Amino acid sequence: MKQLLITTIAAAVLVVCATAQQPKPSTAKAPEFQIERLAWLTGSWQGAVNGGLLEETWLPPKADTISALVRFTKDGRTEFVEIIKIEKVGNSFELRLQLYDPPMRPQSDKPHVFKLSKIEENKITFHGISEGSHRKLSYERVAQDHFIIRFQTFEGRDVEINLSPPPRNTFTF
Repeated sequence: MKQLLITTIAAAVLVVCATAQQPKPSTAKAPEFQIERLAWLTGSWQGAVNGGLLEETWLPPKADTISALVRFTKDGRTEFVEIIKIEKVGNSFELRLQLYDPPMRPQSDKPHVFKLSKIEENKITFHGISEGSHRKLSYERVAQDHFIIRFQTFEGRDVEINLSPPPRNTFTF
């Protein structure tokens, strides 16, 4: 009888220990991404690039998207215009961009598509998934007056573009 009692207690202790060591199923969900998390992109930026001027203006987030208009001018001529849209897709973000030549013809049949790779406090990185798109594309606001675009071209060349807010316009009448 004493042996049976000791065996029963030992078995109960083993069951409790084994149950306590088993990992419990996780009930935590992946973090929910909201488009408002990208509000830091909002604003106008410009900088010298290859002897020209790149201007980029991001509209505030709205309706699960944030959008930008980009213009590159050189020697008194608009070289291209680009429209960018970052959209919430499921629990992630997707970026689409389309380049237009001066007469506003799309430079490709379909927009370039990028999927979210990494998101940080004031930085977002995408990887290209469509044919002919850059391999990587990131935007980072390193300071209130310093915005960086980095990308790796389809061919593998790394490019960094530093932008700052445009000078304030002063109008006199």
